[in-house]
Amino acid sequence: MSEELDDIGRETAAMMKTMLQIATLVALKARERGQKEAEARVKVTQARMKEQRELQIREARDSKAKDPRNTELSRMMVDRPLERKGVSLDKDRSMDQSRIGAAAAASAKPVIRYDSPERRMAIAAHLAKAGVAPELAAVRMLAEVGQAKPLTALQERSQEPPMVTRAREMEERARARAQALERARTR
Repeated sequence: MSEELDDIGRETAAMMKTMLQIATLVALKARERGQKEAEARVKVTQARMKEQRELQIREARDSKAKDPRNTELSRMMVDRPLERKGVSLDKDRSMDQSRIGAAAAASAKPVIRYDSPERRMAIAAHLAKAGVAPELAAVRMLAEVGQAKPLTALQERSQEPPMVTRAREMEERARARAQALERARTR
């Protein structure tokens, strides 16, 4: 009877070993299938991200092309030839004189050289109407702020040398430090 039990035990062990091997193979196949599906999902996600980036680049390029400042700049470059300065090898000096006269007339016109809140609001409205993302418009507005100054602010700028200005700033800092130390001692 013990031999029969040993035979049954061996057969059971062999069957369990076979079943374990089959289960391992099934698990490996399922894992491979899962990995392939995950890789396919990653590829699809990467393709979508690439398409979105390309779409954003196209939209930015389109909005840049529609920007009135860029169109004005390109129009100015086409309409106005580059001014030549320096010595001319042309025999005809009248052409140079007419260019100098046109440049002087152009510089005599009053030009507004500063940015205003109204201008920035108009640019923001234009960008919103053109469909530019609010985040990009906000970044553009931050870049616009403080880039230009009124002409009067440039004229009112201190005529002192930078060394004098720096020395005054250093003296003010030293006074502030001394006052802070004095306050700390009296407490």
